[in-house]
Amino acid sequence: MKSKLALVEIIRPKQWYKNLLIFVPLVFSLNLNNPESIFLSVIGFVILCLASGGSYTINDVLDYKKDLLHAEKRKRPIPSGRISKNLAILFGFILIGSSLYFANLLNTEFFIIISLLIISNLLYSTKGKHIFLLDVFMISINFVLRAVAGAFVIDVDVSPWLIIGIFFVALLLAFAKRQNELKLLGEKANEHRKVLGEYSINFLNYSIGITSATVILAYSIYSIEGVGDIEDWRLVLTIPVVFFIVLLYVNNIIEGKLSSKEFNDLLTGDKKFLVSILVYIFMVIVLIYLIPSSFFN
Repeated sequence: MKSKLALVEIIRPKQWYKNLLIFVPLVFSLNLNNPESIFLSVIGFVILCLASGGSYTINDVLDYKKDLLHAEKRKRPIPSGRISKNLAILFGFILIGSSLYFANLLNTEFFIIISLLIISNLLYSTKGKHIFLLDVFMISINFVLRAVAGAFVIDVDVSPWLIIGIFFVALLLAFAKRQNELKLLGEKANEHRKVLGEYSINFLNYSIGITSATVILAYSIYSIEGVGDIEDWRLVLTIPVVFFIVLLYVNNIIEGKLSSKEFNDLLTGDKKFLVSILVYIFMVIVLIYLIPSSFFN
């Protein structure tokens, strides 16, 4: 029973919120009322979760010795001894193989993106996360690949400004995570991962500030361009909400409220932050699906 629960834990279902990015093209291409597109996006989400779960499992296999030095990560299935390394390797490759098989059944472009995401995750686990700045950039690229996968699975185009915005949102989350790790690990940060010794709180504060401003700028430009092929300013009304969400997140970082937590923990632990995101989602749906674009022209 313990090993079964450990297998569920090692694929990190709490981290699958990142795969929700596959639905971004569905929403902003005005296909949320298209049953076929919804079905394909849901299938794509499941495939992304298989690929992510397999990648997380292989990552834990590679990192289990270093995880023993981390106050929280030592509780993971492999370092805690709840499952063996060999079982984890087998399970990880089964998940990865399954994701590639089903991705290929959908279409070639989606299969290529899933393959690139898996390769990128493995490169990050083996080399990327040990190189200053490349580590956070690879995390951000993986977020972008998830969104692009959503476009390929339903065969739609995505605004480059939306992709840029997603990249910088991911970069903001990555910088915040590095800062959390420095605060949590303290002097042991360098022992846990050498690259953490190259980061400093001041550098991360500046990086978080610059990245936050870029997120708001990119989203503002995207909003002004209009939704899909329609030129209107419907989404401009959501810019203040996005600004509020970003500022709230940055405040949580500055106040140290994210210490030892992941983004998904913030969603469940900060009601104001969660409500703000739900308000944004509600506004987007209402503005681009329920109100005619001619009303804003």
